[in-house]
Amino acid sequence: MKRIGLLALSLFFVIGAVHAEDGVLKTSPLAVAFGSQPDFRSLHMSPDGTKLVLVQYHPKGYDFARTLDLKTMKSVMVYAATDQFDIDWCRWANNTRVLCGLSAMTSYQGTYFQVTRLIGVDWNGKNLILLEPEQLKNKSHFGAIQTSSNFSQNQTTIVDLKPDDPDHVQILVSSMGESGVADMDINTAKLSNISRRQRFAYRWITDGHGHPRLRNYIDRAYRRWYVADAHGWNWDVLHEVKADNYNDAFEPYGFGDNPDELLYFDDYNGRRALFAMDLAHDRKSRLVYANDHVDVMGLQTIGKYNRVVAAYYVEDKLQRYFFDKDIKNIYETLMAAFPGKNINIVDEDWNRRYYIVFISSDTQPGTYYRFDSKLRKLGLIGHISSKLKNYQLAPMQAVHYPARDHTPIPAFLTLPASGKKTGLPAVILPHGGPSSRDIWGFDILAQFFAAHGYAVLQSNYRGSDGYGTAWLGDGAFRGWKQAISDITDGTHYLIDQGIADPDRVCVVGWGYGGYAALMSGIQNPTLYKCIVSIAGVSDPQTLGYYSLRFVGGRTGQAFIGREKEIVKDGSPVKRAGEIQVPVLLAHAREDANVPYKQSEEMYEALKKDDKSVEFIHYEKAAHDIRPPRYRIDLFTRVADFLSKYTAR
Repeated sequence: MKRIGLLALSLFFVIGAVHAEDGVLKTSPLAVAFGSQPDFRSLHMSPDGTKLVLVQYHPKGYDFARTLDLKTMKSVMVYAATDQFDIDWCRWANNTRVLCGLSAMTSYQGTYFQVTRLIGVDWNGKNLILLEPEQLKNKSHFGAIQTSSNFSQNQTTIVDLKPDDPDHVQILVSSMGESGVADMDINTAKLSNISRRQRFAYRWITDGHGHPRLRNYIDRAYRRWYVADAHGWNWDVLHEVKADNYNDAFEPYGFGDNPDELLYFDDYNGRRALFAMDLAHDRKSRLVYANDHVDVMGLQTIGKYNRVVAAYYVEDKLQRYFFDKDIKNIYETLMAAFPGKNINIVDEDWNRRYYIVFISSDTQPGTYYRFDSKLRKLGLIGHISSKLKNYQLAPMQAVHYPARDHTPIPAFLTLPASGKKTGLPAVILPHGGPSSRDIWGFDILAQFFAAHGYAVLQSNYRGSDGYGTAWLGDGAFRGWKQAISDITDGTHYLIDQGIADPDRVCVVGWGYGGYAALMSGIQNPTLYKCIVSIAGVSDPQTLGYYSLRFVGGRTGQAFIGREKEIVKDGSPVKRAGEIQVPVLLAHAREDANVPYKQSEEMYEALKKDDKSVEFIHYEKAAHDIRPPRYRIDLFTRVADFLSKYTAR
């Protein structure tokens, strides 16, 4: 297979100095290798297939975007986010113009939230402009939120790329409590075809050709989807539920080739399935695809009009049900060349000749290629994690273990790549979400712990997503007892199998996983030797109240629950005195997912009861605890803490 050139950009992969305001940050070789940013990300191809745009992280602590001409191999830095913004993504609007979505954290009355902005820049770095509609401009972008009625939190939502009009995209134009759509000139930011803004409208869906057909309405009482006729003149209610109904499975996706046939997800025999609704003929629906065992998780779209090429679902690995025979053929060709790997086609040129392909596995963080479908040749672009190239990574094994009620619990077991496989120190690693799930593939935390010699178990406990409504139940907050029971049974499985040394097992979690770690220690005071909660929930009741500050918050509060079993019995902060082992808490102050106060109050409760507790906090970071200097410090401190309580 022909090589098209490796992105030789290692100059930018050096970790910078500690920032003065951070104090003393710790480091270790493994933490640097696993905690650093990927070499590059957000890779996309120009419509003609001749150029790439990608995002990297500079050692001085900011994101930057660059383009690469695949004919000349000339690379140009087109934008550096040297202020408070990060670059979330970049993509091509046409063959010469790149759009990048920026984000930053800000706060209002103690609540942190994300603000997004959009820029446009030519492939050679010229004609850079902030694509902010004139009527929404705010000199500081973040200030005067409480007094400015035209403040716009989100300005990066592209509703339709309008590929037949290469100088315009259709964007969401929003301000406090209302939104509409408009065509934006990507060179000047001027708006045209401006729709009337709708109160409580937060999402719009077009037919793929610039015509709005659906909008989502959310207020304190209801969630509704409105649908327009083919002319866009008349709107009426398509679907309505009460705001606190967290079991509603109806989710519109968009349109395929037929602009009158809406694709949407809904429940089918207790699992999420894909349907199509004929909007032109009495709104009759047909089943498009349902899996007999698991939920349909989403759709894969690529190309000029974001055409739907496959539905995807997860058993142990990500699987696809193809609608497009050409894409299916490409996948089969690549799977034959890379057996057992995860293969993802992430981009397609508008002539359907060139494809960007990302290939990874449990032991391979990932590599980008460009595939020429005409010549059937694959060219290497680059590996995303050069810092891990000298490390032997650990295979991830899909297992099932029996719960106490004999239900098989799906899980993933990662053992150290070398050395013995029994009598090991172990990390129980429940996932976050909680409406999420673990999947076979490269997992940075599992690999980091395995590299330190730990057996790592990740359970898709009951309350996890993807296995149908019966498995999800009431969710892993309201159903915390079942979730913690399943996690506990996984720990006993490792011990009973001889894999884990019963005197050297700790439980570690992030987000809901941190909640699960704390509750696991409460429910099983002698099973674990230590607990690590990263950005963890400690008081579900106050998290439910906190969710009311955001759009759709009543759904979140209802999902968490307000019954005694959750607000008291299921509250780590209220049961802190029952924890008998050392606890490490870590949290970032700008966390918009789980407020910093959750860990702060847990720390105070543990100290009040004279418990052994450490608290790491980071001032300028969000839920994922980045930039890399923070994550490297976090990884180093977590590894030191685990070693302290699991060493022989």
